Amino acid sequence: MNRRAGTRNQPYDSLYEEFDSPLMRRVRSEAYGEDIGQHSWGNARELRADIDRLRLAPTHHFLDLGCGPGGPLTFVLASIGCLGTGLDVSAAAVHAGRRRAASLGVDRLATFRQADLDQALPLESGSFDAAMAFDVVLHVRDRAALFREVARVLTPVGRFLFTDASVVGGAISNEEIASRSVYGYAQFVAPGFNERALEDAGFRLLETEDRTDSLLANATGRLTARLAHRSDLERVESVAVFERQQRYLSTVIALGRRRSVLRMMYLAAVHAT
Repeated sequence: MNRRAGTRNQPYDSLYEEFDSPLMRRVRSEAYGEDIGQHSWGNARELRADIDRLRLAPTHHFLDLGCGPGGPLTFVLASIGCLGTGLDVSAAAVHAGRRRAASLGVDRLATFRQADLDQALPLESGSFDAAMAFDVVLHVRDRAALFREVARVLTPVGRFLFTDASVVGGAISNEEIASRSVYGYAQFVAPGFNERALEDAGFRLLETEDRTDSLLANATGRLTARLAHRSDLERVESVAVFERQQRYLSTVIALGRRRSVLRMMYLAAVHAT
């Protein structure tokens, strides 16, 4: 996930430091069914389909924006055998990603770099064949600028796939906004906002898909799994953090069930020049 430097990294940093502990692996396995090291609303089934959407091949170079501890990125590299670069502002995430890549035997394919997605990407133009960003853009202050940067670093007709769990579909209270924004800055957008931003950045929209149902399944799984391991998690996180996380997940579920906040997938391609 993308977070700015400083104290606002701490909620994610503490998570990433414990990410591959036996406890957190058990929680993920129970929550998601198939643990691929994800910390988002996605699942392995979706990611397999998204690999096909991105038309990835072993000769490609793949970019994961806000890669966190590298679960989806290393899954892609192990599946395809292509090169991959992951960017995340958290140093703890970068270190965890490198450890995960080494443990899976894909470290020769993987590069992890610390970078802030609110800034210009520290990457050469036209150097990637495909890019993804899972549930990250809601934390970016200017996603239109990020989309322009993604278009810049992609090859002509390169593909970009991202999910956004912040598309507003109905009424939201200020209490729900506060609970839903537990990880810091969050930007909620109206339907059509992402589509226009992609077009302005030079992309051609290929596909959209409503993935709110998978968000609900994953949030419910995480809520239930965390509750089952409450005492262990409270020792690791503290009681206050555990309760805050449970409120966060409960809010996500409530908003999703009444379709007030949607999770959408967008697939786009750079216009050939």
